[in-house]
Amino acid sequence: MAWYVIVLIVSGGLFVITSIGSLFFGGMDMDLDTDLDVGGSGFLLGDVISFKGLIHFTIGFSLSLTLMDGFTLVSATVGVVTGIVFVLVLYYLYKTLFEKLQQNMKYTTEINNMEAEVYFWNEKMKIGEVFITLEGRPVTVTLKCNEDVHFEKGQKIRVSGTRNSVYPAEFIV
Repeated sequence: MAWYVIVLIVSGGLFVITSIGSLFFGGMDMDLDTDLDVGGSGFLLGDVISFKGLIHFTIGFSLSLTLMDGFTLVSATVGVVTGIVFVLVLYYLYKTLFEKLQQNMKYTTEINNMEAEVYFWNEKMKIGEVFITLEGRPVTVTLKCNEDVHFEKGQKIRVSGTRNSVYPAEFIV
């Protein structure tokens, strides 16, 4: 088996692993970004020259060599050009998808009469935390109440306030 076929298999496997990792663990990023702005156009060199960029280049390069069935000056040149095209096309594809996802996400700052579940409550300090669903995921928000009330873990209440701090609006029975 030729070395470029092995490189294609390894880089393809890494691509699948990083894609699955990004899908399930989106907060984890394995890129080493340099944050160099080339020409002020918003095209970041660190976004292209990264671990993912290297994987995309090796897939394009080794795929060209595999399809041309050999390593010659012509196949290496075609491989380099194909690798660069893979990097740029996938960069713009990822960038476009990320922008579309950001447009669809609505960031909630004000909480008005929203249902919440008590996570914990300290009666002496009159402070606790509740779970609220914001942007489609549960988050904990600080619950404050100046009155003497008793909340149980798991109790459903209605709250109002901001992302940082809420107060009870009413109790759900």
